Amino acid sequence: MNPEQLRKRLQRLGVKKGRAGITAPPRKPESEISDFVPIESLVNGREVLTDSGAYFVAETAYALEHHHGGRALADVLRCSPHIAAHVSRDEAFASANLSRLAFLDIETTGLAGGAGTLAFLIGVGVVESEHFILRQFFLRDPDEEPALLSGVAELLQDRSGLITYNGRSFDVPIVQTRFTMARRRFSFDHLPHLDLLPPARRLWRGRYENCSLGTLEGAVLNVQRSGEDVPGWMIPQLYVEYLRSGDARQMQRVIYHNAEDILSMVTLAAHILETFGDPLSESRSGMDCLRLALWHDDLGHTAEADAAYLAALTRLRGLPADQKPALYERYGAFLKARNRRDEAFPLWKKWAACSPDDPSPCIELSKYYEWHARNIAEAQEWAGQALLCLSHWPKGWRRDEAWREAQHRLERLNRKQTTDEGR
Repeated sequence: MNPEQLRKRLQRLGVKKGRAGITAPPRKPESEISDFVPIESLVNGREVLTDSGAYFVAETAYALEHHHGGRALADVLRCSPHIAAHVSRDEAFASANLSRLAFLDIETTGLAGGAGTLAFLIGVGVVESEHFILRQFFLRDPDEEPALLSGVAELLQDRSGLITYNGRSFDVPIVQTRFTMARRRFSFDHLPHLDLLPPARRLWRGRYENCSLGTLEGAVLNVQRSGEDVPGWMIPQLYVEYLRSGDARQMQRVIYHNAEDILSMVTLAAHILETFGDPLSESRSGMDCLRLALWHDDLGHTAEADAAYLAALTRLRGLPADQKPALYERYGAFLKARNRRDEAFPLWKKWAACSPDDPSPCIELSKYYEWHARNIAEAQEWAGQALLCLSHWPKGWRRDEAWREAQHRLERLNRKQTTDEGR
């Protein structure tokens, strides 16, 4: 259609020249008007252009002496890399420069993982120029993922180590999958990795409701988040809504959540490494010492475990009553395995005293009196005590098996006593 034909058609439709002939549609109420606020106007950041396209990264700089809860971010730099190697069970950490670490935390479109899960926000914290720099790579559109991943890879490439919270099972596999899906050559294998969740469970499992980062923030780090935070379970849906609407205001809350997670990881890493590095500090509670002793014991660190067990014994007031049997049992077994039964003996006595329905310390005492102290009468007494404990147990195969063992021991001791008396 040429211009003249178009003009004539508009005339037939009643459209006159100029604005006067145009009728505007009725204006929607203000409540129905949506404001689409882009992420660029909400957070400090920049758009980065790459060969693969553009991506957006938010950047925040913190002074190293910035306090998050009761600790400064710089505290982690004062820790020993050798302790990090022990805690992570990765000897490569022993030679790592802690000022070159990277702290990684991601937000995703789901918690199940797999190829269909997008890491739409990848937060990486590093030390640069006497500051802690937090870079948060935000996926404005899924098409930007290759470019965004190139920025993440560039930042992580020359780091000396990686610290996460449950990152070994969640964050790293998901990000590695995204690199693979985007056909990007990057692997986390060159980075020594300290996942803070296992040592956190070592220290605090059973002491608090759970060992989530949020729980430990309040209980250990004295961190209180603002009302700007958003619960983690809401985050995937909020991102879906963002993709539908283009409105990034809820994403500002998600970025705040991610930033708080990373800052908490920094100070929690300092706390954990200091605790494992100096288990005998006066600030350690009896419970701390016991958990550290169990950790060293499981790893075969004999001297460290022995010292931590002794420290726990001297700090019984700081040990919950339900944890004392565990101390007596584990330290007793530790000493027995090293042929230090005379030192284990008083622990078994205490174990029996605070666990009146547990036949195990009674059996240990019966064995001690029979084979070490050569006192058959006391051995009989403790074997009988084991049977008395078992009489309080509910019927079942566990009780039956333990009963047969204790009864066999007592019968053998009775025969032995009769033989000795007959000589």
